[in-house]
Amino acid sequence: MSGSGVGKHYRYSYKMAGVLLKGEATITEHIPNERIVLQAEGGGSTSTWSYSFKMHDGATMMKLDVEYTIPIPVLGKLAEQLVLKRNEREADLAMANLKEIMEG
Repeated sequence: MSGSGVGKHYRYSYKMAGVLLKGEATITEHIPNERIVLQAEGGGSTSTWSYSFKMHDGATMMKLDVEYTIPIPVLGKLAEQLVLKRNEREADLAMANLKEIMEG
C-alpha cells in the first residue's frame, strides 16, 4: 500500500428517497494522477466509483463514472427512475461544487 490509497476503507451514509443507507467503501485501484476506483456496499446497494484524471490545456479534467444497484425492495420499482435522475443531478452538483472549490 505505502501511500497508494489501495485498501483504504471509508464509512458513509447517504439518504436516497428518504431512506438512509449506510455502508462502507474501499479503494481498490489507485494510479496517481490518473485513476481512483472505490467499491462500496451497504443498505442493500452496491456501487463502483471510478474517478479519472487527465491534463487538458494546463488544467486537470476529472471524470466520474458511477455504477450502482438500487435496493428496489426498499424503494419500490415505480420510484426507481425518479431516484436515478435525482442521483444523477446530485452527482452533477457535487462535481460542480468540487470544480468551484478547486478553481477558487
